[in-house]
Amino acid sequence: MISKGNFLLLEPSELKGWLDKQKITRSIDKLQVHHTAAPNYTTRQVINGIAKQDVWKCLEGMRSYHLSQGWSGTGQNMTVLEDGRIAISLDRDLNKTPAGIKGANTGALCIEIIGNFDQGGDTMTVAQKQAVVHLYACLALKLNIPIDTSHIVYHAWYTASGAWLGDYQKGKSSKTCPGTKFFGNGNTRSAAERGFIPAIKAEFNRMKEGDGEPMTSEEKKQMEELKATVESQAKWIAAQKAKENMECPKWAESAYEFYKPYIADSKGSYDFWRQLVINYRKKVGIKLQSEV
Repeated sequence: MISKGNFLLLEPSELKGWLDKQKITRSIDKLQVHHTAAPNYTTRQVINGIAKQDVWKCLEGMRSYHLSQGWSGTGQNMTVLEDGRIAISLDRDLNKTPAGIKGANTGALCIEIIGNFDQGGDTMTVAQKQAVVHLYACLALKLNIPIDTSHIVYHAWYTASGAWLGDYQKGKSSKTCPGTKFFGNGNTRSAAERGFIPAIKAEFNRMKEGDGEPMTSEEKKQMEELKATVESQAKWIAAQKAKENMECPKWAESAYEFYKPYIADSKGSYDFWRQLVINYRKKVGIKLQSEV
């Protein structure tokens, strides 16, 4: 958690704990969904999910542009970066009405997702996608907001004056925001109901069931190492069990054929087959010596 200038920067794992401590004094019943369009992965010079542009320069740059439009501060309450980190606008905290959708900001919280998710634009990184889903789930939990397309709304479902269209309508919608390929599906209401909303519900349920915060990279590494250890042990145990009741191995076939009349079936432990071969070799050796 780092505070600098007009922003507070959080790791996804820090979000829920931070939200739990916030006192919300205004009524919020809608969570807006936006993409920035600009800045985007190209202007930020994102390579393998990491941006070359300084994060504070990006955030303060957006704020400066918003101020130039005559706004009182940063337009959005929160911003999700391509690496999954979440920026809180200190000059537009959760208790301040955002400047996200003209004419439709009362009772809303504005979240901007860095990137251009229109067709032919950016492909959202896994880290950003996970952080976006986690953020909306955390906000729904904190604010007791239903997870549906009446309460989690795309900018594209409004006209330029803020009238509710209820869906993206080309020629009528104010913008394509959050993008015609947002979340891999698009900016229509049916696209949201197929992909974005179910993902948020799944994350919400995960948190409600007590899994808590998303794992940090170090925790994920430890979990992968533990998983590898468990799988290795499971394979070893399975191999040991297999040795306890194995079919006659190739190296014991001669001994098996020799003792077959005295053996109930063709299965036995590894130690059984080993001892059988030892006895067979002794027996054959004695027999050969007597014939010399």
